[in-house]
Amino acid sequence: MNTHFQLFFPKTESAILDAILLPFEETTIKIHELKLADNRYLFQITHSNLNTLFDFSKSKDYQILHFDTNKSFIGASYALNRDEGPFIVQTQSKWLLLIPFEHAMDPQVINRIITFNLYYELNAFVKEELLKKLNTAYPLSGHTGVGRLYTTVRRMKAEKELNIPLSWRTGFAIAVASGQGASEMSAREWSTFYTNLCENLKRDYPAMYNRLFAIK
Repeated sequence: MNTHFQLFFPKTESAILDAILLPFEETTIKIHELKLADNRYLFQITHSNLNTLFDFSKSKDYQILHFDTNKSFIGASYALNRDEGPFIVQTQSKWLLLIPFEHAMDPQVINRIITFNLYYELNAFVKEELLKKLNTAYPLSGHTGVGRLYTTVRRMKAEKELNIPLSWRTGFAIAVASGQGASEMSAREWSTFYTNLCENLKRDYPAMYNRLFAIK
């Protein structure tokens, strides 16, 4: 779906770009088979393996901006097809912005990038599309205690990474002390609640915690 991609530079400067968000759990992504249009595409890598393979064979030429799990800028590279042979890029980046080469950013601008964030148009259509994607990719389960805790942490982790507006986030988990659902909390309360749930998962179900947070 379309989203706004805000790049941050030193001295509080920023720039806003439009991009299409594409979450992927696969460890190999064949760009040519995606039949991408002439847009910017932000790939979110959701698997926990160390490396992801991007197959640019037969694809268009792209400039690639690389970011780590925390959205900190790592560097830039290029996928330029000069022959008919295979063209594979292996990366540890967890966020990648693909920019058609003809719209490539100036290297002097790229060298000043620090990080990025996402934000969305606050309307019913965008909310519906976002929640539909979240419900499909990160379904919630209340059948067992571990299932409830694991799927809640997984969902909240995704909401944090995607910078989902607080009021749109899941209210599936409720704080015992306040009786509030997560979607009713302030930003600070939500962050504290999420941290506590992560610690509970790590303490009680370390294997499940490692599935979400540990790099293999």
